[in-house]
Amino acid sequence: MLKKITFLTLLTVLLSGCSSLSKEKHLDESQQVSFGNSVQLLSRLADEIGETSGLAQSKGLLWTINDSGDGPYLYALDQQFQLQKKIYVADAENIDWEELAQDKEYLYVADCGNNRGYRQKLQIYKVRWDELESIDKNSGGSVSAETLTFEYKNRVRDSSTKDHNYDCEALASVGDELWLFTKNRKDQKTNLYRLNKHEKFQAVASSSVFDVGGLITAADYVSETNYLALMGYEKNYIFGQSFVWLVPLIQGDPIQPDWSRAQHHKLSIYAQWEAILWDRFGLHTKLLLTSEKSPLLDVSIGEIRVGLPGSTSSMEK
Repeated sequence: MLKKITFLTLLTVLLSGCSSLSKEKHLDESQQVSFGNSVQLLSRLADEIGETSGLAQSKGLLWTINDSGDGPYLYALDQQFQLQKKIYVADAENIDWEELAQDKEYLYVADCGNNRGYRQKLQIYKVRWDELESIDKNSGGSVSAETLTFEYKNRVRDSSTKDHNYDCEALASVGDELWLFTKNRKDQKTNLYRLNKHEKFQAVASSSVFDVGGLITAADYVSETNYLALMGYEKNYIFGQSFVWLVPLIQGDPIQPDWSRAQHHKLSIYAQWEAILWDRFGLHTKLLLTSEKSPLLDVSIGEIRVGLPGSTSSMEK
């Protein structure tokens, strides 16, 4: 493991010297986010979690899912990242599960992956937290789910290649809405779609588009920070480096992302980072990330320390 980390560190140094799209913002010191950049590896994940693709947290447990290829299962880990529960979601199908989002009542499972653009209708499953938490640790079980179905409004045409703007791997709960961010291989931007949490079927139009300089794979928002975290990677198939955008929100009706104050941060260690979460147990001073298995890193969880403007908490060194 030490040899692998040493190699990854060296690779990251080399990558940092490569030319890339500059996203630096000239903000005064009071607006700057303190960001650790270097991911501290915490643990390798259980073998059953081979393609971790989303994160959520509730009552001492960390929840994740697998990408396509698995059944409709939710996995719960304890604070030492050991597998505690494997729960079957009844009446659901894992076509291409890509993300988890959460509010106080529900865990949202986004079946929104659409690599080649063939899928017309996509699903979000709503699972009640109280049902999930009623299942004993170290045991299996099943839960029911409501299904929200959506499609992209004003879609131009079907795509037969991956080079399109109708794939999605990122979902966040923001107030009364679910914010879906697309993974645009065609233009390396992301479109924001706002979904109603209660409508059974909805055709949604893009409300805005942002030049993120890459492919967005994860999102999370928690009101205590007022920052949206978006994670993605540059569109270089061999050495595309991962990054995080931290975007403050303007509270109002409707809530809006403030991209004039958004900050861009590249990540090291180099890996296939797929999920991101504001750590609800760490007083929102860090972000948790998980990676899929790749030639450079096993399926792993890591963290980045974050200090937000106006926060009285300091980053641990």
